[in-house]
Amino acid sequence: MNKVFTTLIAASLCLGATAPLPLVSRGMEIPTDESQKAKPATIKVLLVKNLDRVLLEGRGRHSVFNPVTNLPLTDSSFSKRAYIHSTENGLVWGELIPGNDQIRLVPGDTNSSVLVNGIEYRGCIEVYTIRDKLFIVNEVDIERYLKSTMTTLTLGEMDDEVMDAVAIVARTNAYYLASRTPSAPWHVDASDVDYQGCALTLQNQPVERAINNTRFMTLTYKGLPFPATWTKDSAGKTAEFASMFRKDVKTPRGVNAPFAAHNKEARAWSFSISKQDLAKALGSAKVSSFDLYQDEKTKKVYGARVKEDVKSHQFDFAALQKALGAARLKSNDFQVQTAGDKIIFKGYGEGNGVGLCLYSANAMSDKGEKAPKILASFFPESKLANIRSFEDMERLLRTSE
Repeated sequence: MNKVFTTLIAASLCLGATAPLPLVSRGMEIPTDESQKAKPATIKVLLVKNLDRVLLEGRGRHSVFNPVTNLPLTDSSFSKRAYIHSTENGLVWGELIPGNDQIRLVPGDTNSSVLVNGIEYRGCIEVYTIRDKLFIVNEVDIERYLKSTMTTLTLGEMDDEVMDAVAIVARTNAYYLASRTPSAPWHVDASDVDYQGCALTLQNQPVERAINNTRFMTLTYKGLPFPATWTKDSAGKTAEFASMFRKDVKTPRGVNAPFAAHNKEARAWSFSISKQDLAKALGSAKVSSFDLYQDEKTKKVYGARVKEDVKSHQFDFAALQKALGAARLKSNDFQVQTAGDKIIFKGYGEGNGVGLCLYSANAMSDKGEKAPKILASFFPESKLANIRSFEDMERLLRTSE
């Protein structure tokens, strides 16, 4: 494995770091879609990992580059479909590509695409070899990425202004993920963000309309995009992202949400579970005690500790909700009490309690508020910016300093 790629792998291992890295100059860009006159902001999505071979099809005109040297390897005006695998002499894709344990497929025009194990992707495809296993990454422009990841969202019926606000929040988060470690081989795992290439795009018309209507519109805080999300019903208060997810990042503070606070008792939920069943769900031998970790300002739960006699296990809210089921543990706005062998959960609202409150946003839209006003209410001190590329982002950062 060459020194340059070892550095890239080290960068990818830093993706779990909580502090955002500073933006760096990208110098000479590795080719992306040649049909683009200027490279748009892109995000790299890990499609497959640790595989021995993958069916790879370049559909239409395409070029193959070495992503380290940026030198062209092959160029073809015809489609190519073959399994790719690694050998000690280099990658084999139909024929040997000698001395290369990584390649980058660049589409030649807007009609070209690449299929990985039968799934179609736009943008570029990078193939890496790590310990003789294949890792495949799709570098795609953020607008297309949003249309794929947001298509399967089940948010219920929402006004156009609210859907526009959601699209801007999703774009803001995508810019943050792509810019925190710009030189990493990949920024997100497809399985974590439900990325399914371009096949599902255009199948959710409200999402398609919202993304097109807000094209390039992104929230910034202190000059940069930030980790942004939404919650279905905040039950009257939102918590700061950094507090709830225990991340060392700069994000707007949480806010009061009067619309969601009104009549929240009507949206209360509760359930009980035996200590034995709770222990089973959490992979513990028994439950001696069950304690919550709560945000000081909102009392929303960001984690829990289960004591098993002298041993203890800790869970963040996402892991706890996954173990118990989102249909039961609907939100992180809850308390627990013990009644004999049972633990009773009582709470309000729905979701992670962070960012844009959709319940409130819909109420605001019903009263005539537009997406910018809705966003300003839930992301105080943030600004809307039109960001087409990472160069735009760097210029914004310089002007804000």
